[in-house]
Amino acid sequence: MELPIPTSKKFNVGCGPYHLKEGWTNIDIRPFDGVDLVFDVTNAWPCSNDLEFVYGEHFIEHLSVDAAFLFLDNVYSSLLKGGIVRLSTPSLEWVLSTHFSLSNFSSSEIISQTIGLNRAFYGWGHRFLYSRKMLEAILLSCGFSTVCFCDYGKSSRLALCELEQHPGYTVIDNTFGSFPSVWIVEAEKIEDIPVIDVNLRNAVIKDFLSHVESGH
Repeated sequence: MELPIPTSKKFNVGCGPYHLKEGWTNIDIRPFDGVDLVFDVTNAWPCSNDLEFVYGEHFIEHLSVDAAFLFLDNVYSSLLKGGIVRLSTPSLEWVLSTHFSLSNFSSSEIISQTIGLNRAFYGWGHRFLYSRKMLEAILLSCGFSTVCFCDYGKSSRLALCELEQHPGYTVIDNTFGSFPSVWIVEAEKIEDIPVIDVNLRNAVIKDFLSHVESGH
């Protein structure tokens, strides 16, 4: 089935029924009330080189990492030159810092922390959690440039301010650094044709997916 051509130049992907945004084309794989386009964003998009912004809040972690590459390839090809993608996703560094300690705890505390850490990774349909460096690397490998990390609701671009809706954003400071609970990143499309770096994709396939898909 051919998808309708969207009228808005701003895509809000993986919006579900509760994160719809006025003035944006709201997209989800499921036909919730208020969703403007229903399709799988890892497949071809109904636009090319004409979007200003793409936004995904707590979305990319629900894709397998190979599907995340496909999603970002589609984002790149659909943005106009100078267009921006803004993503928010749980911070791997924050999860590790807040969910497990190597200090001497009782057995019950260690068991509780172990359950909590695994819940952070596998709960709520999570497929892959990103560190700051991994998130930056995957965007650069798909051709994006000028990758920058933002505070919750903040952006140098007015259209991208105050977009986040998920509650509970916090920042932890410890001996290893300062880590937000959610990484919020913006990346710009500079060139019409992306310079793809396949090294990261190959590493993900070799060092992660081949082991996950083999079942052990």
